[in-house]
Parts: sequence; structure tokens; C-alpha cells
Amino acid sequence: MPAFTFTTRLAASAAAAAVAVLGLTTTAASASSAEPVTQACTAANSSTTVSEVSRPLNHLLLTVTNTGDAPCNAYYAPALRFDDAQAATPVLESSQPQAVVTLNPGESGYAGIRTSLPSGEGTNGHTATTLEVHFKDRADEDTNDWATLDLPGDGVYLDSTAAVTWWQYDLADALSY
Repeated sequence: MPAFTFTTRLAASAAAAAVAVLGLTTTAASASSAEPVTQACTAANSSTTVSEVSRPLNHLLLTVTNTGDAPCNAYYAPALRFDDAQAATPVLESSQPQAVVTLNPGESGYAGIRTSLPSGEGTNGHTATTLEVHFKDRADEDTNDWATLDLPGDGVYLDSTAAVTWWQYDLADALSY
């Protein structure tokens, strides 16, 4: 009987230790987990700029910086409207990142804008001077809160091959399309 009692006590101690460790692990995990970010980045909680880039040719860089007090998500691709265009600029679907771009306060996300192909195969070329940047919510709907920006210089040449990427974390990724 003494061996049985020792084995039983040892098993009970091991089980109690496992429960204690499991309890600590569960408590630590729940204390460190935060609510998921669902707030969209918009003109109300972000600053948006557009700038020329030297490479690649015929591209602009769109930068959104979270100026709010809480993280926000740059969902999908920005919906762009140059001057008084009646349709949004097409999105380069191949640029879809693996995850939503979540920006903490002070962080920036990027989208590349191809204004035309260097080969000149586009049609309906014109010079645009302003750009409206419309933000999307989690359901891929317009947030009805947009930024209106002046384009660099005396305007930017656009044609039918203009397109925009999805929001990206990395500037180089945004300009690689």
C-alpha cells in the first residue's frame, strides 16, 4: 500500500501543477489579447498625401498616416477619383496583401498609383489636377469620408491604363506593380 499511496500522491501533485500552469497560461493569454481592430482609416482619423516618385515611371505614391488615438485598418484599395471622373480608377487585384493593413497611431500605409503605361498603349489621355481618395470599410463600402488632394506640379497625365494597388504596409510593395 505505501507504493500505491506514493504513486497516487505523485499523480495528484502532477495534475495540480498542470492545472496551475494551465491556469496561468490561460490568464496570461487572455490578459494580452486585445479586441480586434475594426475601425477603418478615413480622412477623419488619418492624413493622406500623394507624391511623385522617380521610379517606376508614370507612378504616384499615396500615403495614409494614422493621426488618431487608436489603430485603424486601411481596408482593400482606395477608391480614387481624378478631377470629375465618373468612375473610380481600376484596382490591381494582383496587389492584394495577405492581411488587412492595420496602422497604429503614427504609422503609415501606402498605395501605388500607375498613371499610364510607359509603352503608351493607353487611350483617352488627359491631365488631372485633383484627386479624391475614398476609404473603404470592412464590408468594402465607401466610408463617405474622403480626402481631396492637389496633384503634384501642374497636374498628372492619366490614360485608360491608370490603376491603383491595394493598401500595403511597405512602400516598395506599393510601387512594385
